[in-house]
Amino acid sequence: MNDKPIFVTQSSMPPYEEYIKAIKPLWQSHWLTNMGVYHKKLELELKRFLDVPYLSLMVNGHMALELAIQAMNFPAGAEVITTPFTFISTTHAIVRNHLYPVFCDVKTEDGTMDETRIEGLITEKTVAIIPVHVYGNICNVEAIQKIADKYNLKVIYDAAHAFGEKRKGCGIGN
Repeated sequence: MNDKPIFVTQSSMPPYEEYIKAIKPLWQSHWLTNMGVYHKKLELELKRFLDVPYLSLMVNGHMALELAIQAMNFPAGAEVITTPFTFISTTHAIVRNHLYPVFCDVKTEDGTMDETRIEGLITEKTVAIIPVHVYGNICNVEAIQKIADKYNLKVIYDAAHAFGEKRKGCGIGN
């Protein structure tokens, strides 16, 4: 019998000495959080990698989505069209902003929101569409935007599953 643990996942870590050397400036500055040297460096490198002009680091993807919805100042009880084929945070962010999620079916070929079904879900209470890019598959952003423009709706993408993806040579965060 093997007494050694079997890790299903295991963090990739640098050698201890290398890690200590990298974090030594934190002890010297006493600045461990927001807008510190490492924070700014990560933001800059992510802007380059993702090919986006603007970027704000958040504690997690859920909070970023929740704050984006909150910034729209939608009236309580309004409807937001989204997909059920996503991590629960997408729906939680809608509900925590006192909005009602309306689920749109997805396309079987890529799991993204079926843009041909969106218009049938729009009511006088609909204020936004929150599509989700799934497993690196990017939604039909042009068709979704056309629908949003036609009905004066906001579009907020949950792009967590499309980290680093590009569409027509442009970072998906654009």
